Amino acid sequence: MKIEKTREPNKKELNNIRDTEKMLSQEKKLPPAHQMARNLAIDMWRSFKGMVKGQKLLTDTNKAKKRWSVCEDCPFLLYDEVNPDTNKIDGRCIECGCFMNIKVHFEHSQCPIGKW
Repeated sequence: MKIEKTREPNKKELNNIRDTEKMLSQEKKLPPAHQMARNLAIDMWRSFKGMVKGQKLLTDTNKAKKRWSVCEDCPFLLYDEVNPDTNKIDGRCIECGCFMNIKVHFEHSQCPIGKW
């Protein structure tokens, strides 16, 4: 199929294209899958080392709540919508790609930008 140019775009179309390109350039994206897998492996390794040393795997509720409150205010938290299955907010970090509402509960996990 050959595309033929039959007319010049009008001003509205050009503005729509420009607005779309601007929106796409500002879009927050998750890291690549290999980086997210690496980050998960690092957290698992930290947890495993702690367990071998006799330390607990999960943190207490208060510490998890404090961590989550830091995450809620963070500009890197993305996809903070309510999950219809759990009625909880599933927030993902665009720095590490982790589901932060879950990650905050693991004792040896760390914020990717050092906030907790």
